[in-house]
Amino acid sequence: MSPKALKGKLAGREKKVIHPYSRKAAQMTREAHKQDKKEKLKNERALRLNLIGEKLQWFHDHLDPKKIKYSKKAACELIESRQQRCMI
Repeated sequence: MSPKALKGKLAGREKKVIHPYSRKAAQMTREAHKQDKKEKLKNERALRLNLIGEKLQWFHDHLDPKKIKYSKKAACELIESRQQRCMI
């Protein structure tokens, strides 16, 4: 290949400027918004699951390993102690 041919190929690879009102620009904008929404939902879901995981971990840490069953009263006391911890 000659040097001129290489220059021609490299010049063709440069990004072309897209007109802002073109269908291609609208398509790219829609795709970008779609990706942003996906990322936002993914982050919100991860945050929600993380909060639930922390709550479950707290209960797991505060359960008595010697007890097999909890009475309703004992379970309510455990839940109330969790709520009191969150209010402070």
